[in-house]
Amino acid sequence: MPGGVCAVLDYEVEMMAEYVSEMATRIVMPRSTVSSAFRKFVSQILTSTRLPKTTILLGMNYLAKRINMMHAAGQNNHTEGEIWRMLTMALLLGSKFLDDNTFQNKSWSEVSGISVRDLNAMEYEWLAAINWVLYVNLDKSQDYRAWLDNWNEWLETKKRQQEQASRERLAALVTPIETDLAGLWHQRQVAEFERYERERLSSIKNNQASQPPAYRTEQSAWGYNVAWSQPAPPTPPDSGYGTPEYVNSATSVNNHYSEWFNRAIDCNGTASRQYQQPGAYNGFHGNHASRNRPNFPYFNGNQNIWDHGVVDCNCLTCVGPHSAQQPYFASHAYGQPVVG
Repeated sequence: MPGGVCAVLDYEVEMMAEYVSEMATRIVMPRSTVSSAFRKFVSQILTSTRLPKTTILLGMNYLAKRINMMHAAGQNNHTEGEIWRMLTMALLLGSKFLDDNTFQNKSWSEVSGISVRDLNAMEYEWLAAINWVLYVNLDKSQDYRAWLDNWNEWLETKKRQQEQASRERLAALVTPIETDLAGLWHQRQVAEFERYERERLSSIKNNQASQPPAYRTEQSAWGYNVAWSQPAPPTPPDSGYGTPEYVNSATSVNNHYSEWFNRAIDCNGTASRQYQQPGAYNGFHGNHASRNRPNFPYFNGNQNIWDHGVVDCNCLTCVGPHSAQQPYFASHAYGQPVVG
């Protein structure tokens, strides 16, 4: 690639500046670390000159050869200021070798802050040390190829480190994704079941606290519950056959029926009452029937067998002890009473 100024750079300025500052420090002062000021200085030169990658790597090759020659001559002690000056001169020579129409030393002085006199002296000294030989076959030079490979390897390593650091930052911000879907589903089901059980038990306790307790009275002689002491909760069945209400009502009706039946027998068998017979039977006996004759349950009109206190005669013998009582059932239109 020819030298000169590139409109479009084939590298990132910050990445190249970090690489150049790191390699220059390692060449000149291997035991020193790269200072932030020196890295900023390199970035400023690359930004101002916009040198292509080929020129920069060729300048690094010049710098390495010059330092080796100085070490061979016994010049091993270098200061940080010498790194700045020697790197500037290496880039200046690389730019002049690849492009004759390049920056003058005055322009490099403005960019680097080194005076033009110092730049001229350094350039003369450097060229004299290498016998004015700047030529390097970029296609065949192993030194240049080594620098090119080193740049590519460093760049790949740097990108991997940046990607790893980016992943670690994202991992710290993002919650890890659960991959055990079966276990996660089981845990959710267990939690849902436990929540349902808590709600169910709480609902049962609330219902028990809001409803009064129902107690049964002592059982009667027939083995049935006579009555509820308090209204029972509305739990089915609350009526119908087999419930206490049905048994109590049936027992009450049976008791009344037995009472009515016994009273009817007493009135018909032992009481001194007679019923008036039809006209065909009482012509001989007159108005009163014989008390020794058996009583038959004859009745007239709307009188029925349940009207046991009513007589046909108005004499004191018939009416006195057997005054009419209110019937237990009203009269029916039927010829025979209906017992419920």
